[in-house]
Amino acid sequence: MKTIWNTKSENTKHSTYVALVEQVYNEENKPQRYKGTVESMLREFFSKTSKKKYTWKRKTFRALLLQAHSDKCYAVLRNYNYVKVLHNISSFGNKLVRPVEAWENKRLDPTEQISSLITHCFAKYEAPKFLENTFYGFNNLHMLWYVQLGKGASVLSLSQFPVTFTHKMAHVFRSAPPYFYVNQAIRYAQAVGFGAKEAAAKVIAHSDLANTNENHEVFWSSVVQFFAKVECLESNEINHIQEYLAVKYYEDQSFSMKGRTFNALLNQANEWHRKKHFENGNVLQWEASGIPPLFIEEELNGCKVVYKTIELKNSYELYEEGEAMKHCVADYDDDCFNKQSAIFSLQKEVMGQPAERLATLEIGLPDRHIVQAKAKYNEEPCSKALTLIDSWVNNESVKRYSQTVAHVAQVQEPYEPVVYQRLAEREQMNNYNWDANIVWIIKLIFWIFYILFVVTRSYKSQSNNYSVSPQAWHEWELETPKIDSILKASYQVNWPDDSLKINLKVLEEKWQNLN
Repeated sequence: MKTIWNTKSENTKHSTYVALVEQVYNEENKPQRYKGTVESMLREFFSKTSKKKYTWKRKTFRALLLQAHSDKCYAVLRNYNYVKVLHNISSFGNKLVRPVEAWENKRLDPTEQISSLITHCFAKYEAPKFLENTFYGFNNLHMLWYVQLGKGASVLSLSQFPVTFTHKMAHVFRSAPPYFYVNQAIRYAQAVGFGAKEAAAKVIAHSDLANTNENHEVFWSSVVQFFAKVECLESNEINHIQEYLAVKYYEDQSFSMKGRTFNALLNQANEWHRKKHFENGNVLQWEASGIPPLFIEEELNGCKVVYKTIELKNSYELYEEGEAMKHCVADYDDDCFNKQSAIFSLQKEVMGQPAERLATLEIGLPDRHIVQAKAKYNEEPCSKALTLIDSWVNNESVKRYSQTVAHVAQVQEPYEPVVYQRLAEREQMNNYNWDANIVWIIKLIFWIFYILFVVTRSYKSQSNNYSVSPQAWHEWELETPKIDSILKASYQVNWPDDSLKINLKVLEEKWQNLN
């Protein structure tokens, strides 16, 4: 009885891969890097295991490869990152709660197959998803925490855990969002345990506090506790203060968070950053651009409201604008000093109230076009700010750059950076060059036809005493300038598709008529 072809092919593939795994497993592996092939991948990972020490690691890795192949997880076995996960699993091959050979694949997606395999090997009890993701990385301690929790250990008993948790923190840590990194989950659990609301806790988790030095955890835990009591938090403010605190604590180990308020600490951090920014003394100043400022007075609820633009003319003013608007306009001082740009602050002033910054505008010099306009956090300006910018444009003080500033009655479109405009101009230039190339191609074809015509006529004249009548030559000389004029006109207009067809058709008909 003959073997069905497909079955025979599968058996061949199966025996080939299994033989390769067994061959590499039994060899004395030397260090080797991955070269894009399955064999080099196997040799690299097997070279990281020993045949004399911790042999269970090597045996487990072999078992994982063969089991994944047996369950037809071919996408896993071809992918370097997935095989790295199998290798990381084998690092804890002496802590398995179930044998590898007992795993059954019931999923199609390779990521879900890997997740199922990790759960099968280590999770006798439910373990956090974010810890499962650590098997894609390099931190064996975090992987060990997953193994320990999977066996039923408490968060409070995890090996070398860097933070002292309360029972509430431990509970929150287990239920942290799956997209968190481990350090983010720790800060999230701390913040909730200290009384922060979920939204504030997530802001703290995504801040730079998740990347602080574990050797000073007592101090940084007090910082987390401090921020947990603040109602409205912004990640950039936390990072701003955190950098300041890191320097202060490094300078004085007795530095404490006791008796401090958020606003006072933020002001101190701002002042420290200001001094740091200008510590080299390189403060640039430049002359005004000469662009007439915007100045509009209105009355709102019986109060006079003034809208105006203020040109920023030194590094200090750019820094203040950037601090207030939470963006990087301070980096534009070189452009302003070199007269490539002018920066304006669009502000609203109401009698008896501090000025409100609505937007920061970059004006390109010397043509005075609006390059970009950004509100706080680099958001797009509000409708009122767009209306004011339109008024400034209508007064011919500045110019739109390819309609980058939307009219208030239209859908608000983002300001298009200059780089996009330059790319568009470059693309138009490339199109123009391509059109010109087509013209030269057509001319070349024309002259090829012309030379062939002359050679053919000459050959016929010599062999058959054939000569071209003066009338025929006269007609050709009359038609040639017409064709040439069509080609020359192509330099002055954009090339539509029909134009190319017309020129080719004229040449083809002329060639047929002459032959």
